[in-house]
Amino acid sequence: MLKQEGTCREKKSEKKQESPAFKAGHNKVRRHLQKGENTMKRRDFMKLSAATALGATVAAMAPSALAATELDQTNGDLHTTVDRKTAAMGLGDGKTFAYDPENPYLNVNVGLFHDAQVMVGGQNVGAATYYLPDGMDPWAPAVIVLTPDNTTARAFSGSVTGRMWRTVAYKNKIAVAFFGPENGGSWNLSLSAAGRDDAAALDALYQLMRKKSVKLSGAFSMDKSHTALVGYKEGGAAALLFGARWASDFSSICAVDAAEVPAASLEAVGGQYVLPFPGDSTRGVQEEAIAAKTVDTPVWFVRSNADSTNKAALEFYLKANQAVAKGDGVYVSGRAGSAAEVWVTEKAQCPAAIWEKFSGQFKRFMALQLPGRVAKAEDFTRRGFDIHEEWVNGELRRWMVYVPSTYTGNEKVPLVLVMHGYTASMYAIAEESRWYDVAEQNGFIVVFAQGLVRPADLMGNIPTAMWLAGPFAALAGKDTDPSVDLEFINSLLDRMEQDYSIDTTRVYATGHSNGSLMTWATACRYASRFAAIAPVGYMFTPLPELDPAVLLPAWAFLGEYDSAGVAELVEDNGTVKALQGWNAHNATNEAAVAESTSYNGAFVTKSFMGGNAPLVQYTVVKDTPHVYLQEESVAIWNEFFSRYSRGADGTLYYQGNAVTAGQYQPSANWYAAK
Repeated sequence: MLKQEGTCREKKSEKKQESPAFKAGHNKVRRHLQKGENTMKRRDFMKLSAATALGATVAAMAPSALAATELDQTNGDLHTTVDRKTAAMGLGDGKTFAYDPENPYLNVNVGLFHDAQVMVGGQNVGAATYYLPDGMDPWAPAVIVLTPDNTTARAFSGSVTGRMWRTVAYKNKIAVAFFGPENGGSWNLSLSAAGRDDAAALDALYQLMRKKSVKLSGAFSMDKSHTALVGYKEGGAAALLFGARWASDFSSICAVDAAEVPAASLEAVGGQYVLPFPGDSTRGVQEEAIAAKTVDTPVWFVRSNADSTNKAALEFYLKANQAVAKGDGVYVSGRAGSAAEVWVTEKAQCPAAIWEKFSGQFKRFMALQLPGRVAKAEDFTRRGFDIHEEWVNGELRRWMVYVPSTYTGNEKVPLVLVMHGYTASMYAIAEESRWYDVAEQNGFIVVFAQGLVRPADLMGNIPTAMWLAGPFAALAGKDTDPSVDLEFINSLLDRMEQDYSIDTTRVYATGHSNGSLMTWATACRYASRFAAIAPVGYMFTPLPELDPAVLLPAWAFLGEYDSAGVAELVEDNGTVKALQGWNAHNATNEAAVAESTSYNGAFVTKSFMGGNAPLVQYTVVKDTPHVYLQEESVAIWNEFFSRYSRGADGTLYYQGNAVTAGQYQPSANWYAAK
């Protein structure tokens, strides 16, 4: 692997590569369709040609690395197009553009934002500079770059290295944040009480970047599982030290020409507890008690004296990863389920090489393995994935299909519909849930639907990806039908049945958070289309439109530390009311509830029988936050979806036997009193 390393000069002659996670979003859109009521035609880009030509002319005056133009990044009239290109080149301050329904996925904030104020305990501890390229997708990866001593974030963003990072961001459609020491002075590597708490400042920056408020400078939608940390010289030492303190925040760390990290400082931060659920909550720190020195983290020492002045830092990370030598300066983590690696090289690496080889390759997902599962980023251009962007019912919609290698089209196969959460993406829920792995192993097709990016003014946020269902329907706006997303899903199911050989008796739906809400709402409106559903991370009572004659098996999940629902079952709380509603609809016997555990006690499940089948199930996942786990996908298929089917006449079957409707028998013995 490291034999491919090279200097920045050498990289210029190499073939351009892109982050696996973003090849799909920008290079593999299969079809572009013209808007129509229910028709899908090739999208017409001719109206954009003049704007694009002018944008290219302006771009030609900028550094060549930023000269490329992309049709799909054109927004509105000629002035807007040129303004976006100019902002993306970093010519002047960043700009905020109006939401464009013709190009809804375009980020509204573009360019350099120098005043991202970082706050700790209500006090301003510094300002970061963001660079946001034109054309970022929802849920974009990010890199935090720590500057050398005596260098501000603003100054470094305009340096040669800073401009190279901006070029990397532009090409890969990722965000870059530059952050420097206090007042442009020195990093507090000795952890002096008289200096800034740089560890707290770094964590505050990470948390700030996750926010999407319109009141913030340069707000954007960040992929919390793919936030890499890079540092130069003293900033490299800061990345190694303070990145260790908040290891669970970051997907990887890269130290370039790093100054010495004091061994005593490393020892001090190594004993402190990290956030067990950094992408979701600050809860559980004391309960889970995860010491920084035990967190597996991908780390790359680039010309950072790992065999001498920074030997203590290398040993720290080798122990944290339980790493074993693979050869050529590569060490691989010995922790179960971890893809983390530690690299040591002496050749110079330019930002493009750092991103392409390392920072762009690792992700950290919230998982059963606390404080997260380190994995390689998925390549959505590989065989099996098919990505669509098409006009459907007057809106530009996206979805991604995974077709297993065993599919021939000669036999009908089941279909699983998966929907992501608020502000997230189809790529995010795919990697988090790994439903494509389950589909490959079991021979069914899975479709990951993308929520449209819509204005979120009522929530005080920039336009974000969402599903208009339940409370979120209020965000539809005066000119948007609140049912438009439900109709899109219905049209998408029709399209899947048209494009593939789908067993319509075995169609299932699942989703996370806002996608969980969408799962409940979709199932209520189109109940007869589904054999079973499995909403994760949000509870919801049946809607009046649910056909009372249609039994609909449902398995719901909440994490013990879930931020979008109360896992405990207490009289009259939202979770109990939702389960009571679904038990009533499916006519279960609440007095005969059964409880079981799995995954070494992590899954605690209550099952409510309706006739001869467990028509309602509810699982609390211990020691987990608001997340969709890959283990949940496996369990949902093996223990629930695969056992249900619905006949052409609407009859529900469980393990091949028709489900006979019982009579609802309420009981209070399965939840606690107030």
